Amino acid sequence: MMRMELRERHPRRERRRRWPPPTPISPAGMVAGLTTTGCVVASGIVWLVFSYRAFACTADCAIPPPLGGLLVVVVGAIVAIMVWLAISILQQPVESSGSSGWLWGLSVIFGLGIALGAMTLPSVSCPPGQYLSVFRFCYIANDDRFPVIDKRWMKDVADVAGVVVALTLIRWRRLVFVTAPIAGAVWLVGSLDLLVRRIVQA
Repeated sequence: MMRMELRERHPRRERRRRWPPPTPISPAGMVAGLTTTGCVVASGIVWLVFSYRAFACTADCAIPPPLGGLLVVVVGAIVAIMVWLAISILQQPVESSGSSGWLWGLSVIFGLGIALGAMTLPSVSCPPGQYLSVFRFCYIANDDRFPVIDKRWMKDVADVAGVVVALTLIRWRRLVFVTAPIAGAVWLVGSLDLLVRRIVQA
């Protein structure tokens, strides 16, 4: 009787809570969604801290303060969106037949993490005993010039392998409790390594 009276007193509140009904999500989708949003939020907060430091710099700045301010705005917006998405995921009912669309999120952060990691691989190198010039040729003490060793193919192989794994194994619903931590770790390593190389050590 009391529940019936509450419904009669607050019909608008009851209607607002029930409509539109949240879309059910599968357990694998829940794990994938929270891993994706959580990893992006975690790395985004670290990016925000160092971006604000670059923005607040006043002398001997490695990065122009306007660029730091732009990063604060962009990264802050991304973090806010990811937090909102994580909250919406937690509000979805979990059902075995629910959506697993967030597995694509794992694929995205894994693929991007591999791509960011591949950026650390050298494009060219020199044999032992030789030095790489800024003009991309190898030299030794007597100023003799030698061709460089092209290693760009290693980056291409890493990128292709990352895409293949992201679209196959990472999206395997039954292995989500294994692939989710792997995808999250790859994203964190790749994104934070980029932060260190481009901002912290710039």
